[in-house]
Amino acid sequence: MSFVEKYRLAFEISPVPMLLASMSGEILLANSGFHELFEYDDGELLNQTVDVLVPDAVRSQHPELRDAYYRVPTKRSMGAGRELNGVTKSGKIIALELGLEPVKNGDETWALVAAIDIRQRKSHEERMHLAMNAAASAMVMVNESGGIVFVNMAAEKLFGYANGDLLNRPVELLVPDEFHRSHPVYVGSYMTASETRRMGAGRDLFARHRNGAKIPVGITLTPVDSPDGKLVMSTIIDLSERVAAMEALADKSRELEALNVELSHFAYSASHDLKAPLSSIAGLLAICLEDLEENNHDEVRKNLKTILEISGRSAKKVEGILKIARAGHEKLPIERFSLEETIREIWIDLTGGTNSDTQLVLVMGHSDPVSTELGTLKLILENLISNALRYGDPAKPTHEIHVSSLFEAGFLSVTVADNGIGIPEKNKSEVMQMFRRINEKSGDGLGLALVRKQIDRMGGTLTFTSTEGEGAEFSFSLPLSEASRV
Repeated sequence: MSFVEKYRLAFEISPVPMLLASMSGEILLANSGFHELFEYDDGELLNQTVDVLVPDAVRSQHPELRDAYYRVPTKRSMGAGRELNGVTKSGKIIALELGLEPVKNGDETWALVAAIDIRQRKSHEERMHLAMNAAASAMVMVNESGGIVFVNMAAEKLFGYANGDLLNRPVELLVPDEFHRSHPVYVGSYMTASETRRMGAGRDLFARHRNGAKIPVGITLTPVDSPDGKLVMSTIIDLSERVAAMEALADKSRELEALNVELSHFAYSASHDLKAPLSSIAGLLAICLEDLEENNHDEVRKNLKTILEISGRSAKKVEGILKIARAGHEKLPIERFSLEETIREIWIDLTGGTNSDTQLVLVMGHSDPVSTELGTLKLILENLISNALRYGDPAKPTHEIHVSSLFEAGFLSVTVADNGIGIPEKNKSEVMQMFRRINEKSGDGLGLALVRKQIDRMGGTLTFTSTEGEGAEFSFSLPLSEASRV
């Protein structure tokens, strides 16, 4: 019985398409399954070369590859790690897996070839790839060594890579630089005890874009068993929009908090700036009643005129406060006015012009009108002068408040000084903190905080010095508009 005949029976009963070829590539034996796979009639392949089964694109290279195999013949899979195709009699290309086993026949070595039709598997894989490419989430599959074996279009778009650029590259390419060294350890640990789970639960995760930028992501890991070993599919969700939305929400929360503070400022300013004028009006009306009983009509007329002036200015003051509240961080209209007249009006509103215990001393270093935000400047001066009035020292024979001003280097500088009780050293750091009350004379703790806020908004500065028992001095400077500098 010839060598070929010994294999014929085994070939015919084998469910696997099989072929026996000589070193020259001649087909010595092929079973019916092999003929059927390649669309040949039984026996039609005999005495032909295996090159007829190779697609035209690689047929010229096949003899060289065949010779290389026979130089070191071993049992192995043919075309491992790459696409392998055959061509049928009708010219149809079919996807294959081939198993090669060397067979000795005297001094010759022949090749026993087992062919597996993987077209159905390939079709299934292609459908899976199409489905995964259609997915909105990015998907990256890696093998046990951390090499990327599959990446869908969403992942390539997310990470900024072109078609196929990521295949066979280490997955650390998608990991931020600071985790490059430790990430292979994580991959190895997961391969050892793998289960479907979220990656990095309880902490923020970032992936690396091709340009080096960090992308906030959520990742789910799914183990996949395959003929090539264990794989891991990573489903990656881009959280950039969610993170941006959360940051925007945080910004809105901070903005709302700032608005609440502004509301407190407004409430304080409205009550603070109206309290003194109302007290002055009440005091003048009491004097009017006394003068009426004494038929001193001239004094009544004089005080009523003062009351009307204070009331008018108070109404304008409320409008000014509303403008400041509405303006927020924007600049208010610039107005041109006399600073000295403005200070004297504030003094009358705060004292009713009848406070003989306190003396106002004005030292104006200029006579030219000032061009700046009138409403804001009034708010600043009213708070500083009101504080100077409140903290007078009853132990001293006279209470003096000095207000001085000058132009210098494009700024209006104003100082409000008094000889009152002063500020204790331990309280100096708290003077301009919101809602801080130094003693029982303190208001709601908003006045100086509001003053500093408005001066900061206008690009100015505010400083103070004080010695307990001797008085306090507050100085501020504001940039002048061009109209004030000429």
